Amino acid sequence: MPNSTENRLEEGRPEPRARAVIVLAAGASRRFGPEDKLLAHLGDSPLANAAFTLAAGTEAAQRLAIVASDEVADLAARAGLATVRLAAGGPQSASLKAGLHRLAPGIGEVLILLADMPWVARGDIDALLARGAPACARIGPARLPPALLPARWVPEILRVEADQGARSWLSRIPTDHCLALPENHLRDIDRPEDMPR
Repeated sequence: MPNSTENRLEEGRPEPRARAVIVLAAGASRRFGPEDKLLAHLGDSPLANAAFTLAAGTEAAQRLAIVASDEVADLAARAGLATVRLAAGGPQSASLKAGLHRLAPGIGEVLILLADMPWVARGDIDALLARGAPACARIGPARLPPALLPARWVPEILRVEADQGARSWLSRIPTDHCLALPENHLRDIDRPEDMPR
């Protein structure tokens, strides 16, 4: 007879102990200039701290940060995330796959966060998790992270050779699992002018 965890996995809503959170934080920041944008100060702390803190506060069995620099790795570790090192400048798909390769046994769903989206709120994540995997955020028709992917998709994602980040899988998500969030919560930082004045 299946136990309660198995029942919830079948329903697409794993218990927190069957969830992983992955923060993608290994981008090259080319459009930001010579400074690492993830270390640029947003208020009183480095930009990446917002996503790391959000991940650390999300109920999960496993919390990972995919990083390319010692400084960003230190920030993630101080927030309580395990770090996976990756060479800087690779495609987002490399970061995603690096995290998926490190998933612990028994994970049923994976929450993907981007370290350059500092305004995603706790309530946004709670609403996304309530939808159950698969789910993602949306602005109008555009689908984007944060995204909640079912673990059953992982083998296929790992097999794809082309540069396909999390966005390439969002088109599979049913419309009623695409959560409309405030546009200002989903802003990302690409260039210095994207930082608040």
